[in-house]
Amino acid sequence: MGITIHYHGKLDDPRVLPDLLLAARHFCFQRKWKFENIDDRVIGTVERVKSHETENIETVTAPLDDVQRGLLIDPHPESESVWLLFNQHGELCFYMPLPEPGCFWENKLLFTKTQFAPLDTHISICELLHLIQDRYFPSLQVSDEGEYFETRDPARLAQNMGKLNAIMDRLESALTNEESSDPMADAIRDAVDDAEAAEGKPPKPRKRKLEVERGKKLSIHEPVWKRGHGSSAHKN
Repeated sequence: MGITIHYHGKLDDPRVLPDLLLAARHFCFQRKWKFENIDDRVIGTVERVKSHETENIETVTAPLDDVQRGLLIDPHPESESVWLLFNQHGELCFYMPLPEPGCFWENKLLFTKTQFAPLDTHISICELLHLIQDRYFPSLQVSDEGEYFETRDPARLAQNMGKLNAIMDRLESALTNEESSDPMADAIRDAVDDAEAAEGKPPKPRKRKLEVERGKKLSIHEPVWKRGHGSSAHKN
């Protein structure tokens, strides 16, 4: 849960990628944002979505030999990264390593959660995406849950952040109160019970206090094999 910026698309002209990345680096330098240059060849097996048209998402597995080129940007310690990564066809794309060595999940619907970072960070990420869209990537699709990208209205963003914080405050209070009957908290307790049952853990009282750590980031472990990270793919 958290205010999130979603973005996806395919470059109208892949030849603009070097200039796009140069402009993005300059944007980061101006704001002292940390970033990592990515230029990898990714080889293995990929699982990707086959169709979104049915109620159940269908996936397909296929051999993979592609590039992953661009920038991984860290605008603020309390914000998720901005995934400015492209495959050899000029599509925004991140190949997420799966637990099995050499296997990846293809993600072309990228997003960045900014809920716990300052408003200025959210605004600056949107301005970076506007710059990219206006100068290099007209078909870039962006959807901002905070509504700043669409309106460029800081007050609207602050209002949406405030609403979500109020919901999270209520939910945290309900989860830490054994006597609470909040429907959303009960749904989370049910999900926790199901997960623990799947792991073979003994059942616990349904009405119990749950520890809440707001804004905790998930750790993504490096795959067992080395993907040649940092070496040029010499493609595209």
